[in-house]
Amino acid sequence: MGENKLCYGCMEHIGNNTTCPNCGYTSNTPYLAPYIVPGTILNDRYLIGKTLNFNGEGATYLAYDKVISCKILVREYMPDNLCTRVKGTPVINVNHNNLAQYKALMAEFTELNKTLARLRTVSNINPIIDIFSENNTTYAVLEYIEGVNLIQYLKDNAGELTWEQVAKLFPPLFTSLSIVHNSGIIHRGISPNTIYYTNKGELKLTGFCISAVRTINTELASEVFKGYAAPEQYSLSSWQGSWTDVYGIAAVLYRILTGCMPTEAPLRTGDDTLSAPIEINPNIPENVSNTIMEGLALQGDSRIQSITDFVTKIFEQPVLNEKSKSATMSIPISKIKANVEKPYVEKPVYSKAYENVIPPLSIIDRIKIPVIISVLLLAILLILAIFASKAFNPDEDEDESKIDNFMTTTEQTTVNDIITMESLEETTGTEVSETKITLISETAVTSVSNTTQVSKTELADKKMVSLIGKSYDDIKLSTIYSGWLVFEPEFVVSERHEKGIIFEQSIKEGVSVKNGTTVKIKVSSGSGEAAAVPDFKTGEYTCHTIDDYIAMLDKLGISYEKNEITNYGYFSGFVIKVEPGVGTMVDSKSGEKVIVTYTNNPPRDNSYENTANNNGVVTTSPAQSSN
Repeated sequence: MGENKLCYGCMEHIGNNTTCPNCGYTSNTPYLAPYIVPGTILNDRYLIGKTLNFNGEGATYLAYDKVISCKILVREYMPDNLCTRVKGTPVINVNHNNLAQYKALMAEFTELNKTLARLRTVSNINPIIDIFSENNTTYAVLEYIEGVNLIQYLKDNAGELTWEQVAKLFPPLFTSLSIVHNSGIIHRGISPNTIYYTNKGELKLTGFCISAVRTINTELASEVFKGYAAPEQYSLSSWQGSWTDVYGIAAVLYRILTGCMPTEAPLRTGDDTLSAPIEINPNIPENVSNTIMEGLALQGDSRIQSITDFVTKIFEQPVLNEKSKSATMSIPISKIKANVEKPYVEKPVYSKAYENVIPPLSIIDRIKIPVIISVLLLAILLILAIFASKAFNPDEDEDESKIDNFMTTTEQTTVNDIITMESLEETTGTEVSETKITLISETAVTSVSNTTQVSKTELADKKMVSLIGKSYDDIKLSTIYSGWLVFEPEFVVSERHEKGIIFEQSIKEGVSVKNGTTVKIKVSSGSGEAAAVPDFKTGEYTCHTIDDYIAMLDKLGISYEKNEITNYGYFSGFVIKVEPGVGTMVDSKSGEKVIVTYTNNPPRDNSYENTANNNGVVTTSPAQSSN
């Protein structure tokens, strides 16, 4: 079977047609530039189709398994805050400063999917059928679900379901979710977007992600579902656990039974006017309405703690005064329901933005802290030695030399720290140790194994290197040129050179150049159809609104896709990121597309600190909770 006989939009056979008769996908349909180009083969087995969805953790692709000839899904770990893609290839380059964090989160991604793979016999979650590593990242392969998500299912069923329908449909999903919790996994994204109704009449829970993606103001771009995310997902200082998913499942039932989405958690804080389900739909049993409201309690320790407790309450007959009795309970989480399953408790996500929150140390922290302490002690000892030497030799003029030696020693220690991080995969005990992580550029560090460092003197005495034939995207990110060469690109239409390739430089190879030298280079913009991604910033701390920026893209003829997120560190309605980066040449006619990330934040009450400035624009620091 030829690969060209499959449609990348639906993975159905299309023969020699260029337009798919099943879904209308054509061979020149634009694709998202930061993600894998449709038609790529992974692991010599999986044919990648179009990108279905993406978030701060990575992307999910429609794909085809050539070995067993069936449609599947491929989930790629690709946190775009920490890495970039080598243009036109599936290879990922990790930002040098984010190497340790990238690998730590990849280990978490791998462990999550390995645990889900062991749960493949649980009928109501989307099973993991393969995990593999290549291209500097990890992939999880999932079964393709024939069906629709609950949003579409509700549209096909007058917008809501009766309690009798829910009571028949949801119990298997409750059981599966309880098993998932007992395995140590918290979903945090339960919503009509992540629950599917299959062609077999079953519910499937999808969309499992690492914890940092489902919590506001972490280092990754967050994905929380408005109306379904628990209050603790909006604060790094709050604990998350099985009760977090209880909130999500209670919110889903609220939406299904009433036809109304629950008010978003931040809006309920301080002035909670959420109506009970029975007040909206009198046909809902009273005990069902009461249980849903207990599951939507704003305080985690006042909420129903586990799915087992939730199911027991929602299917039992009402007991006189039971509601008022449970509403006044205030006891530690560890003491709740000693005779039923103990809810899984997860530690809060750590972010540098919340340095007053001190979570328990992870494996990486236990490795990293001794290294940092060693570097600091070494620095202090060397400084003391310099001052002591100066005191005993006042006429000695070697201060500058000693400081240079100190900087070289510190830089060497930093590389050794990176080497230490290379062995972290063995500490985690996962298959990630088989994945080779490269730095942002092949020339950024000559070799980590021999710990070669480029000193300031070596940079100053360096001979000009040839840039001809190299990718401009690669050299502008490479750390070896930082502080040495300043690039001044000129984008020129060229039929002879591939788009993004340098074909002329103003300083010849072999000429001695000093630090800060400006080099004029000519970069191919392709055959004339490409345009550079415009800057989304209007100043150091100001950005374009989403409407203004989209107008700029339309004027340049650049295809785009909008990515709406909640981020309280920025005012609502402003662009905070574009991918690929500013200045990158994008050829929309060849199928390339720009992802424009902008904020759409619900109003907050006074319990949140507003750190944005007063100019109607954004700031660079995330807003912290006042708790």
